[in-house]
Amino acid sequence: MCLGIQEVQAQNQLKEKAIKRAHQLYNQGLSLQEQGKYGNSIVYFKKASELYREHQQWAKKIDCDNGLTYNLYSMGKYNEALDQANQTLLETIAKVKEDSTKTLYSYINLGHVLLVKGNHNKALEYQQKALRIRRSVFGEDHPEVADSYHLVGNVYFGKGEYPKALEYHLKALQIRRATLNETHVGISNSYYAIGNDYFITGQYDKGLEYHLKALQIRRAALGEFHPDVANSFNSIGNNYHYKGEYDKALEYHQKALQIRCSILGEDHPSSAGSYNNIGNVYFNKGEYDKALEYHQIALLIRRSVLGENHLDVADSYHLFGNIYGDKGEYDKALEYYQKALQIRSAVLAQTHPGIASSHQTIGSIYFLKGEYDKALEYHQKSLQIRRSALGEAHPNVANSYNDIGNVFEAKENYEKALEYYQKALQIRCAVLGEKHPKVADSYYSLGNVHQIKKDFQKALEYYQMALQIRCAALGESHPSVADTYNQHGILYQASGNYQKATEYHTKALQSYLKSLGKTHPNVGDTYNYLGKVYLQKGDYPKALKHFQQAMLANVPTFQDTLIAHNPALKSQATTFLNSKTLLTSLQKKAEVLEKLFDQSGKITDLLLAYHTSFTADSLAKIIQRNQENETDKVASTANTAALYHQALSLCLKLHRLTQEQTYLDKAFYFSEQGKSGVLLASLTESKAKIFAGIPDSLLKQDQTLRNQIAQNTQRLAKELNKGTEADSTKLLTYQNQLFDANRQKENLVSQYERFYPKYYNLKYQPSTVTPEQLQRKLNSSSVVLEYALKPNVLQIFILGKSFFEVKSIPLDSLFDRQLTAFRDGIILKDPDLYQQVAHKLYKLLLPPAIPRHIKSLIIIPEGKLASFPFEALLTQSGKVNLNKTRAYLVHKYHISYAYSGRLLYERLSHPEENSKKRLLALAPVFADSALAKNLLSTRLKSHLPISVLRSKNTVGLNTDYTILNSESTSNAFQKFEPLTASNFDLPIITEKIRRSSVLEGGYVTPLIASEREVKTIGQLFRAKGAKTQLYLYHKATEDRVKSPTVSTYNYIHLATHGFVNENFPELSGLLLSQENTSHEDGILYTGEIYNLHLKADLVTLSACETGLGKLAQGEGVIGITRALLFAGAKNVLVSLWKVSDESTADLMKYFYQALLSGKNKTEALQTAKRKLVRKSQHKSPFYWAPFILIGQ
Repeated sequence: MCLGIQEVQAQNQLKEKAIKRAHQLYNQGLSLQEQGKYGNSIVYFKKASELYREHQQWAKKIDCDNGLTYNLYSMGKYNEALDQANQTLLETIAKVKEDSTKTLYSYINLGHVLLVKGNHNKALEYQQKALRIRRSVFGEDHPEVADSYHLVGNVYFGKGEYPKALEYHLKALQIRRATLNETHVGISNSYYAIGNDYFITGQYDKGLEYHLKALQIRRAALGEFHPDVANSFNSIGNNYHYKGEYDKALEYHQKALQIRCSILGEDHPSSAGSYNNIGNVYFNKGEYDKALEYHQIALLIRRSVLGENHLDVADSYHLFGNIYGDKGEYDKALEYYQKALQIRSAVLAQTHPGIASSHQTIGSIYFLKGEYDKALEYHQKSLQIRRSALGEAHPNVANSYNDIGNVFEAKENYEKALEYYQKALQIRCAVLGEKHPKVADSYYSLGNVHQIKKDFQKALEYYQMALQIRCAALGESHPSVADTYNQHGILYQASGNYQKATEYHTKALQSYLKSLGKTHPNVGDTYNYLGKVYLQKGDYPKALKHFQQAMLANVPTFQDTLIAHNPALKSQATTFLNSKTLLTSLQKKAEVLEKLFDQSGKITDLLLAYHTSFTADSLAKIIQRNQENETDKVASTANTAALYHQALSLCLKLHRLTQEQTYLDKAFYFSEQGKSGVLLASLTESKAKIFAGIPDSLLKQDQTLRNQIAQNTQRLAKELNKGTEADSTKLLTYQNQLFDANRQKENLVSQYERFYPKYYNLKYQPSTVTPEQLQRKLNSSSVVLEYALKPNVLQIFILGKSFFEVKSIPLDSLFDRQLTAFRDGIILKDPDLYQQVAHKLYKLLLPPAIPRHIKSLIIIPEGKLASFPFEALLTQSGKVNLNKTRAYLVHKYHISYAYSGRLLYERLSHPEENSKKRLLALAPVFADSALAKNLLSTRLKSHLPISVLRSKNTVGLNTDYTILNSESTSNAFQKFEPLTASNFDLPIITEKIRRSSVLEGGYVTPLIASEREVKTIGQLFRAKGAKTQLYLYHKATEDRVKSPTVSTYNYIHLATHGFVNENFPELSGLLLSQENTSHEDGILYTGEIYNLHLKADLVTLSACETGLGKLAQGEGVIGITRALLFAGAKNVLVSLWKVSDESTADLMKYFYQALLSGKNKTEALQTAKRKLVRKSQHKSPFYWAPFILIGQ
């Protein structure tokens, strides 16, 4: 028994010794942990943990395991740390569940690890549990409670909720200062966290103040070589970086890197962070190769340690995007930005500033690629997130304002650009100080707008302020300084000072070559600028040399200095850096070569110009092919209009010299490139979806997204149309919904192109037509007149069944005024003004080469001719008796219009599919209850353009005509004062209601004659045995037109009010009736028409101005007609101005009588117009000339 006691005592002594040893090991581990020697600390914690487990000292074992978790976390071994934390929590609950303080540290460790892994909500849950335990155990005013407040604040910081983060960090500081010595490390931790809160919200001076306080305490308490000291150095470096003090920033980041590599090792995430930050500073110093070197090291470490889907990896991808963007490699930059966004979207809330940063940078790349509407979507999304998360007075909010200003400047909305630039400048000056490089960026942007507005003195002032700041902050060799030199050069060139322009562009070039190297878009731009100066000076050899050098700088794979050579462009392997820069180089090179030919007469120069134009054309197609937003495509077409006019001129010169038919054919090709190419591409893409074997489920998804995009575009336009009264909350909602729908649509199209090769092939098949192909479709009595309108010359392509020629008509400065006077003379019923120009324009526009046997003209107009009624031209000179005349062109020819030769070819290749006539006709009349009328008028007033809204006293006219402005009438023509009730002549006062006088006395104006019109047309169709569906009054609803059954009708007739909104074409539309039970608003907008599925051979819009819209250079009129053609209508009958209710009803009756008697559409329209001319009250072209047929 005594021996048994001795054995027990011996065992107890051994146990006590083991536990004592475990305590020693634990304390050594704790000491090493406090010194930041986490790897060594792990060894001691593991040994202590094993001893505690062996002797069932569970509470102490859990302390060791919690310490072990913290070390793994601190070493960046987050997966191991997470496993250890979960295991420790389970063991704690099982072994010491009565001691809540033990679970506390497991919760804290889990919160740490989950935060760094990006699981913010779960991290917050654990840290809040820990906070509750500590408050329960220790009370409110205890250092450990302060620790939990601090940790909760850290999670809110990670979530991007910075005001909440600051709130919790300040709570922690308050408790720590009350309970700890001022030099305690805990207080330094609070200073550090608060410094970060101020930094992230753009308060860099305040952030620096707190970080310097933290550093002072940490160095004294922890020594120089400690991870927390490195963290302080890092944060101080970040503040100096954002203050624009780059050398100081580098100094502190290098210190942080040295400590981190020494203590934590090269492959630690914190070391990666230092490499990253040093790379950022070099990036902002313009040293891109050095920046790339440091970022590559950071990315390798992060991917190795953290895995692919980590926020730090996303940050690295983002920074790679920055570098490639500034190097001019935009597609590569976009690839990295999209990778970063993908990771951030998976980990962060969509309202996090990190998401905003991705949107902002992606928007910037689309801006540089010339896709301005798409860029605007991304920048507005970024701004919305930043304002919400960071507050208004933040540098990143200023950056978003500046980015949006850039887009508006590029879209030529200069007042809007100035508004956003001023907002950015105000924030930057207030937050960053007057000498910050970002303030210089604002001055630079403001200078650009004032230069474009020809306010050269103001522009120069801004440029000089920008240059002064940039030189002081960034150094002479920084690319931003070179940017400023270039803008000085552009300014001096615009003001005619070519010597100064050359001087500044040369300085910019030298600076770029030093900082960016020989191959960069900025270098290419500068060579282009110098080339333009030499071109204007008439030094063509030097100009050519610089445009060739620009191509070498912009196309890395092309290094041929021979002027006779151009880059070989392949759509599948785009080797150029900046498409816009290259397009300028090619276009200007062709222009110089043509001028050299004009001087020397050498045909080799002309041939090289010709071939260079084709290379430019190939590039223009690549640019448009890569654009997804239709508005961007239309803008791109406008930018290439000059290229095609120039190329057309080259072809005609070559034809005159060689008499080779091929050059005439190519001239027609270039004329066609400036005619509705975007509409044609949209129609081709629409057909590709039908014939590519895409599953119905995807096509339904496509249609849903198209509807969402149209609906939100319309809603956004309505709200924007209110101007200063727009609801900002609604604007944000619609922008968000539109942004999301557009991104989903892009992803869907990407799927089509990737998985359905037939769709890809059909979508991108060549879509041109040759003169010979078009001629084969014409009958012997028809002629196509295609117009190419340049500022000083009009080219007319004349194509008949057996002949093809081109006439070039010189134009003087009177031409535009004559067009305006012709239109004004008709609309204002001024026969003198009308007769002054009607025959002169006939002689200009109708070539004498048209054979006598021709009966039908098909007009393909361009520019201002898009709204010109050729039928009203006078074929006789001198004073004509308009009451008896047969001199109107409508008596000589039946006339139709087409948007392009290719679209005409498509129409002629697909005649009416079904000879059985089926009519759908609607006339709301608007003569029913006052309630329904008032409902419509209330809706209309909120978003129609003011010029459309009519009071009782001005029912007659609006002189603000779409496209042709009466103010351009020269002094050679009679000037008119605006019409009012007091100066109307008698015929206007007694005129019947017009189908654009939408509102009268607060109600929708009744269209009484429209009822007679539709009933008469219905009788005519029924008499021919045709299926006929008429809807009048309240039955003529929007639902009827949107019904799937609309595709079963081959004739659709709408007799109603129409209106045009040039600022927002999607708000142009047609009024229909409104049933109280309907979910529609009674207005069929252009955006909604695009989504209809029509198979109609003819759609007639018996309404006002339905043939008008926004005139887009190179694309034509963007309006209701275009929408109907896209929706499937083969032919459209529309009007060019505000039409009379009575005369319109008569014209439509005569038209359908002739059509149903066997005449074709153009003959029927000619017959109807001739009949109106014979009616005494409707002889004036005002009544019959506005209606034109677009189609066959």
